[in-house]
Amino acid sequence: IAVVLLLCTALPPKGDAFDAQEALWISKQPPTAELALDPLNPASVRAFEDNRDFDENTRFFRQFIVDMSPYLPNICVMATTTKYEGININNMRLDFGSESIKDDVALDSNVTLNDLDIALYYGIPFVKTVSHDRLNIDLGINMRTIDFEDEIERDSIGQASEDFILPIPMVFAAVQFHPLDVLALEAEGRGISIGGKKSYGLIGRLRWKTHGPIYAAGGYRFSRYDIDDDGMVVNTVISGPFVEAGLSF
Repeated sequence: IAVVLLLCTALPPKGDAFDAQEALWISKQPPTAELALDPLNPASVRAFEDNRDFDENTRFFRQFIVDMSPYLPNICVMATTTKYEGININNMRLDFGSESIKDDVALDSNVTLNDLDIALYYGIPFVKTVSHDRLNIDLGINMRTIDFEDEIERDSIGQASEDFILPIPMVFAAVQFHPLDVLALEAEGRGISIGGKKSYGLIGRLRWKTHGPIYAAGGYRFSRYDIDDDGMVVNTVISGPFVEAGLSF
């Protein structure tokens, strides 16, 4: 940080800070996860990429940021939706409720994982001033709400599903570095590990201001979910590159 601050002092002051940002991201990633409806029963464990015939998923993110006054916390709201669809179970026996499904049985299979992050944070005092508005470091708290559902449908059993909605408090940290007025290097992270619940996410991006309030960006996002909710265990990693377009005012 000290090296970056020294570099910032050699750069001309940056323009006024943005008051609000809104962005839509698009990311494409393969499924990598396991779900256990009963952790003590190996037949209830399902590896998405090995036996669900799920394809790569195009994932959409939406983020809205408001920079408040120095006395009120800044707000970052991020919504993410992920859905995988498959048509059969390969090379395994699946116990789903009271039903036991054997190898290579055709069925419709859907897994949905949506999360909503709401972060409240403050910038570390004097960092922007010392760096001529080139560097900013934010610290705060984040509430992540996970909405998960695993659903299968087959003629002999009809429709069966398992789901939960789980709020998880987390810590939040972010860094923004502006070597040029039109260029920004950004990173942000959220995470917690408490009891049987572990979840964290990391985002890195390179943002370029194209024209007026419009900007474009690209980066990489990594999200880990390791949840045990009343005996229903979800262990998944969702990660991949993304492109982003947004408005900054």
